[in-house]
Amino acid sequence: MYIYNAKYDTLNTLTLKDYRNYKAEDFLHDERFRAWVISKGKQETAYWEKFKTDFPDKAGELTLAKSLYLSLDHLQVLPEKKAKDRVWAQLERSILESSLETSNSRSPFYRWWMAAAAILIMAGVAWSLRSTFSGAPVEYGKQISQTEIPLHEKINTSKKEQIISLKDGSTVRLKSGSKLSYSDFALKDRIVYLDGEGYFDIVKDPTKPFIVYAGHIVVQVVGTRFHVHSNTGNTKSNVAVTSGKVKVFAADKSDGLGKDTESLAVYLSPNQQVVFDANTNKFKTSLVEKPVQLEGTGDAKQFYFTNTSVGGILHTLETAYGVSIRSENTKLESCKITAPLGDLPLFRKLDIICQTIGATYEVFGTEIVISGGDCNL
Repeated sequence: MYIYNAKYDTLNTLTLKDYRNYKAEDFLHDERFRAWVISKGKQETAYWEKFKTDFPDKAGELTLAKSLYLSLDHLQVLPEKKAKDRVWAQLERSILESSLETSNSRSPFYRWWMAAAAILIMAGVAWSLRSTFSGAPVEYGKQISQTEIPLHEKINTSKKEQIISLKDGSTVRLKSGSKLSYSDFALKDRIVYLDGEGYFDIVKDPTKPFIVYAGHIVVQVVGTRFHVHSNTGNTKSNVAVTSGKVKVFAADKSDGLGKDTESLAVYLSPNQQVVFDANTNKFKTSLVEKPVQLEGTGDAKQFYFTNTSVGGILHTLETAYGVSIRSENTKLESCKITAPLGDLPLFRKLDIICQTIGATYEVFGTEIVISGGDCNL
């Protein structure tokens, strides 16, 4: 018998765990084993190398457990046959890779491991452990399976962004690994389904709202530009608006046509974003990381200020970027400064203004608040 000594990371002659009766499924519940696999061997390496030396008859079970864990870790909720096929393929790859780590030829136990894996899967062990290692339900697959109209599906299998042109003239820049299902928009609403990440440029049509089902959230617009990131298995979804206005609400709060109770919706303006957490069922709004100047609000020349009041400068920035900027020190409103801000990003512009007047700024949700400062220039 052996025991792990945390101080020296070795196996000693006394033991806390007796691995002699361990099967592959037992290792899956072992915290040290999971830490070892998740870290790709960077953690607990000495412990498990010593284990394989002291329990050589359990090396096969250990390798099988590692292969099962890697398969379950990437498992999605698919129709039963497809899910089993995917797990089988992942198992075969993982076991082969594990075998090659120690030998250039397959171990005589290779076929036994594969047979054991099949038994485990068919017996339901993989499915009983799925809730531990997989994420949220596959909303995308569920949503497209419930639609009664024919859909076209595009899957971006390339490493580059793919541009998809829709029937109404709208376009979607679909990121690598993402999926988009859509119809010919013959019905009242223009409805698409997204799994992954895409940037939407929607043609305005007040008679036909554009609705994006993206996992746990639904995005509804008339005509605008916005970015959606909502991957299958992730509990958090993000929507960021470039132009126009967007309404976002939880998918389970809407009916089949995307209509919802107004009080449950979040409304976004340009340079605003929202993150929805499916675990807490809550939205969190904020400004985007890099706000962009709105169309039709002038060019960089308007941001070269000479002997201009701080209040006037802040008002110009509010209009140009569509954001709310508030100063807690009202005395600064009439304070005049010279600031050649040009085409600098918004937050860099604010850095220069605040450095000039000795103030600081913070972002609270979708509002920028300037505090402190004086006008002794």
